[in-house]
Amino acid sequence: MTARKGPEWILFTPRFLDPPAVTDANPFAENYAVEVATPEGETFRVDAAEFVEYMQQRFGQPLRVRFSERSMMDTQPISILGLNTVRALSEETGETLDPIRFRANFFVDWDDASPFFEDTLVGRQVCIGEEATVMAIQKDARCKVITIDPWSAATMPKLFECVAKSHAGCVGIYGTVLREGIVRGNDAIYLI
Repeated sequence: MTARKGPEWILFTPRFLDPPAVTDANPFAENYAVEVATPEGETFRVDAAEFVEYMQQRFGQPLRVRFSERSMMDTQPISILGLNTVRALSEETGETLDPIRFRANFFVDWDDASPFFEDTLVGRQVCIGEEATVMAIQKDARCKVITIDPWSAATMPKLFECVAKSHAGCVGIYGTVLREGIVRGNDAIYLI
């Protein structure tokens, strides 16, 4: 079940009940207890039968909760988006767009103010913070999830049309981690 099938799914808020340690090498479901708050404020444990029943009733289809020891990402582990790109898309669509709508891992205010500057980084390495190194490997091909407002779940089809027609369906870039490191808000990102 994704926001592509049910836009209001984006309004559900998950949280770890007891966050696992960063060094936890046991990727077992019992080490990752999660609670989900519904848009109405009800809370359920993800592994509770009541949650599955609630979701099936809400979305009108059979569902099951599945644990995966692997990250579930679109294509690559990292996505990077320039804030000037978001501003440019706001101008193109005539709508004020919240960057969160694009669900990137990193939102960057580049020194180069050109919209879509991040596209020029494909094939290059960037360092984020003191140690983390990421290879920018491709443009981020977008789906209709970007049309869903992260706060209201209202859809804006013209955004997807704009991205498809004017930007070959891509906004931001994907990257893969070459060297791990701790990253904090407002850390510098620079080319290697």
